[in-house]
Amino acid sequence: MKFTLTAVALTGLISSASAQYFGVIAAHSTAPIHLQPLAANGEHIWIGKKTSSYCPKAQVGKACPKGKFTTFAGGEKTLGMGAIVPGGQQVYIDPTCGALQYTIAHSASMPEGAIVTGWSIEQGESFGTLSWKNGLLACPVGDAEEGPWKVYGKLKGIKYSKDCLGFDALTTNSTKASAWQYT
Repeated sequence: MKFTLTAVALTGLISSASAQYFGVIAAHSTAPIHLQPLAANGEHIWIGKKTSSYCPKAQVGKACPKGKFTTFAGGEKTLGMGAIVPGGQQVYIDPTCGALQYTIAHSASMPEGAIVTGWSIEQGESFGTLSWKNGLLACPVGDAEEGPWKVYGKLKGIKYSKDCLGFDALTTNSTKASAWQYT
């Protein structure tokens, strides 16, 4: 039943293969993260947390996106957040631990050695696939069955918890950015 409801909910996210923006859901059929969306929250990417976003309504008015879902942009070599804030928000992998993070609005500041390349995206009939060269992991913060799970890019030399799960990142096309900025 859970799969059926999720599949029906995702149907509305799928559009033409040429979309600039896309959502991402985790695929690992035997795990609690299966078919859950990736969400921006606290400058990290998560599974099992709600998207955190902001829009200055006094300045932007009705043009403010709802900010309830996380979308991404690019995916060919580099990856950005699906945000319309001037300057954008860049996705990077923290070189010290592998955490998938993003820059704050109006800043390109990242830790020294941050990894921004290695992404690829492939379109498909219903879903596409977003990949990072060494693979992606979801590691529980709290209960291994309940989550939430922080998303990591696998880095050589980093020892990850045995509870971390590898997963495929399925993309769902979106017609627009989902947030002014992610917080």
